[in-house]
Amino acid sequence: MQSAQNFAGYTQAQSPGYDEELAHVGPGTPCGEMFRRYWQPVALADDVGELPLGIRVLGEDLVVFRMPKGEFGLVHRQCPHRRASLEFGKCEDRGIRCAYHGWLFAPDGEILETPGEAPDAKPAIEVRARTRLGAYPLHHYGGLIFAYMGPPDEMPPFPEYDATYVPDITTRNYQINYECNWLQVLDAIMDPVHTSFLHSSISGAQFSEGLAEIGELDFYERGIQFLGSNTRRVEDHVWVRVNEIVLPNFTQAGSAFQADGTRPHYFGRSSFTRWVVPIDDTHCMSLAWANFGERGDPHKYNNKDGCELIEQGELVDRPW
Repeated sequence: MQSAQNFAGYTQAQSPGYDEELAHVGPGTPCGEMFRRYWQPVALADDVGELPLGIRVLGEDLVVFRMPKGEFGLVHRQCPHRRASLEFGKCEDRGIRCAYHGWLFAPDGEILETPGEAPDAKPAIEVRARTRLGAYPLHHYGGLIFAYMGPPDEMPPFPEYDATYVPDITTRNYQINYECNWLQVLDAIMDPVHTSFLHSSISGAQFSEGLAEIGELDFYERGIQFLGSNTRRVEDHVWVRVNEIVLPNFTQAGSAFQADGTRPHYFGRSSFTRWVVPIDDTHCMSLAWANFGERGDPHKYNNKDGCELIEQGELVDRPW
């Protein structure tokens, strides 16, 4: 019989302590309020068609909808009249209409119609004056729908990203939902060792073969920006791949497709540009662009002898 002395199943906790300050993302929580100060992607534009789409973001149940002319709206899921779900509403030219009593709401939450009440009657006027449907500003960019969910007087300008301004790149937007807290996914993006196993051997080679090599790891902190580099020797070449995180949840991952460490490349662009967005305290989603193409590793456009070979428009004529 084995001695139980060295077995720690009884004494070792299966999960670490719970950090509420980092894990909780609902309204009024420290982390939730931080996320709400930034534009966050909340849905893929292609997922929003003729019918409203129910989503959950930062612990809030919401509905995103597309009006016939293409404008989007993001509102609280429950109608303020009788709490019916607007997920079953009807998208119209001026907004979304509740399926229960037909109240019509503009994308900014203004009540436009209250059927059953004469429009000019005092009760209808008072209801429209004192009641609104909760709504958030949206911006459609690169196939993603971004929302600002913070205080209206603190809304920042919408940032634009150079990852969408690279010529000859094929960009595909995508969404992945995870049954875990947002920080667990964000941590994995800056973790270079897992790439060499999970993405290179355990589940097959998902990217280039050079990613299977664990190289020399270095990390750099620059204010709210963090960079992690993995330097590998592949055959006769040294390959440096860099991942980036900008707090609270914006990330870019170095080239994983065209670059493989077997031939020289310089100034490789991002393969994945993504945000890790909390759904609630225990779930999150990654909304992202995947970038494909030789232009992601532009040896003929940029090299160690001539950075100026990058076109002016990429470096100078940019809105950021």
